[in-house]
Amino acid sequence: MNRTKLSLIIFSVLFLVLLGGRSQQSAAQGQTRLVLAFYYAWYAPGSFGPGLTPFQPPTPYASTSSATIQRHVSEARSAGIDAFIQSWYGPAPNQTESNFKTLLDTASANGFRAAVDFEAASPFFNSAQDRINALSTLISTHANHPAYLRVDGKPVIFFWANWILSVDEWAAIRSQVDPNNSTIWIAEGANADYLAVFDGLHLYNIAWSSNPAGTAATYASLTRSFGGFKYWVATAMPGFDDTLLGRGENSVYRDRAGGAYYQSSFSGAASSAPDMLIINSFNEWAEGSNIEPAVEFGSTYLDLTAQLVGDFKSGNVAPPPPVPTQAEPTEGSAPAPAPANAPGLTAVPTGTATPIAWPTAQEDGRILYTIVAGDTLIGIAARFDIELDTLLELNDLTADSFIGIGDELLLGFAPGTASQGTPTPESVLPNTTVREDGAIVYIVQTGDTLTSIAVTYDLTYEELYELNNIDETAVLTIGQEIVVGQQPVPQSTGGSSDVPTVPTTPTATSTPTSPPPTETPEPTATSIPSSTPPPTETAVEQLQPTPGAFPLQPEDTSDILPVFVGVVVLLALTGGLFLYLGRKR
Repeated sequence: MNRTKLSLIIFSVLFLVLLGGRSQQSAAQGQTRLVLAFYYAWYAPGSFGPGLTPFQPPTPYASTSSATIQRHVSEARSAGIDAFIQSWYGPAPNQTESNFKTLLDTASANGFRAAVDFEAASPFFNSAQDRINALSTLISTHANHPAYLRVDGKPVIFFWANWILSVDEWAAIRSQVDPNNSTIWIAEGANADYLAVFDGLHLYNIAWSSNPAGTAATYASLTRSFGGFKYWVATAMPGFDDTLLGRGENSVYRDRAGGAYYQSSFSGAASSAPDMLIINSFNEWAEGSNIEPAVEFGSTYLDLTAQLVGDFKSGNVAPPPPVPTQAEPTEGSAPAPAPANAPGLTAVPTGTATPIAWPTAQEDGRILYTIVAGDTLIGIAARFDIELDTLLELNDLTADSFIGIGDELLLGFAPGTASQGTPTPESVLPNTTVREDGAIVYIVQTGDTLTSIAVTYDLTYEELYELNNIDETAVLTIGQEIVVGQQPVPQSTGGSSDVPTVPTTPTATSTPTSPPPTETPEPTATSIPSSTPPPTETAVEQLQPTPGAFPLQPEDTSDILPVFVGVVVLLALTGGLFLYLGRKR
């Protein structure tokens, strides 16, 4: 072999080694083909039934039952699901904590995995420090369990309602909890700004979209164009129906169309080349998104999951089929609303909200709330900003007590009444005056809350905010004047033409535009939207992927630079070798 051939062989080997090293580096992250499913562990037998859930399980069950958890893990594994992502309220004594411990142990014995969906708006979190403590405990305990889900060697933590805090607030939390990014944080929602702190993005709900494949492609592109490596977690859903939860115009209804929507959303998610794919949900019965077997459809969706997952993991992704025309919702259901504003998109105006469950003030001063479908003690306490222990004490209950539709809960007492509920002797409420401008003003007393004032004067949060030019972060002080009404005063002809401007970018907090939805705490704390604002369908259709194909992913140019430099160096060395050999001749 002459020297020229030898030099060419050496160059080729070095070049292939360099490229091979880069390929291994690129493959070290993402593209796991993991299939996950959201999992909920807060059900009791009384949680199911007509008027409570759109579909019914063959046998109502308790999430605290280890046999139930074992059955769920077995069913999920049979369908090819790799892990459950369970909603978690933190380490304080509560059902989500104890059930997650059981889930981890069950998963470990069955070759399964589990991780938490960190509920940032947990009723057990009253401050940033509470969230820091909970995350620190999670990382030091559960995340070390052998069955806890790891990706690329790191424990994975999903987040729900991360948008109640700003990006800077999360940056401060992570700097204390996980300064070295030893865990993977997956944010939820349409705002990619959170990727400055979080390691990836997912959309909890895509049922509003009639083009789920386009939606997945849009957010895959948004995630990957942020800069650096970020995990894209695509969502698949069989359908959705939360119209029994009393969310009014915020409700979403997506007909399952006999499995066609599930096939379209799953194939669309798979076609976006996700790093992980998550199913919403395994058993969210209250929102009608469960694939767990039901009386109405048997094991159809579990069997369909097995087929879809098998195709996904083998790389045989079928072209996303078109979504069937939305069927008319059943009685008590509402059609899917027009998508609201998302980053860079125009907001879609909505109509008047449908009244939802709301407390009422009694003649004796008691403020009573009547339980509706989907309510839990934890949720009620969070919505009306009442300490859970206080709610339990007021109603002589324990954390394990069952509550039923139609039951009444005492939330507190109206302003001006004794704590025992003694009626006030005055014909009008005390501490209330009328100003010269006709404004009816209440003087805040000890123990008053915005909820108690709103209920007493038959106002919604929105009306109370507008009357006082305040928002959900307002803190009451004793002696403060709160406007609760307006007497008629002479008005000139005409009116304002000003229309409130709707922001086009989601902010960390949101002022309710209707009586508080079921997932919104009292406005002395941060307000929680009922769902993440989705984009307009016009925008998502622009990025519809080629059917059956994985779109190319934008890559970090920092990976290309070493290759370029290496090639230049190798060319220089080879040139020098040729010169040397030439001189030898």
